[in-house]
Amino acid sequence: MGKKQRRWARPAVNDVVRDLQASDEVRRGESVRSFCPCHAGWEVFEQHVTEVLHSLKDGSRVVRAHALHVFDDAARMQSVDDLHYSLEPGEKKLDEKRACSRFRSMEERVEARRDKRLRRHKGRHEWHRT
Repeated sequence: MGKKQRRWARPAVNDVVRDLQASDEVRRGESVRSFCPCHAGWEVFEQHVTEVLHSLKDGSRVVRAHALHVFDDAARMQSVDDLHYSLEPGEKKLDEKRACSRFRSMEERVEARRDKRLRRHKGRHEWHRT
């Protein structure tokens, strides 16, 4: 079985940085978009975040839209990761609590029934004695 291939190939960073200086706005926009963390990964995005920031001030509307998309995706990915990070310990505690308090093992159920019957049986005999 071969290696699992990524949906999008990681961009050649040197080519992308060089394309940021191109005169064609479509080419600049595509090069900014290749820094998107969902395509390039967090490391590449963090290394070149200043280039993406400068692209937000580009004269071309296309380039600015691509730069905004990159930051939007980064913010969404970060908030989803933060959400998963904050929920994991709580979910584990809830699962442990549910397992401990709500559900009894079969032995515990049988013992509880037996104790209940004994209490009921003792209560009847106590009532008849008086």
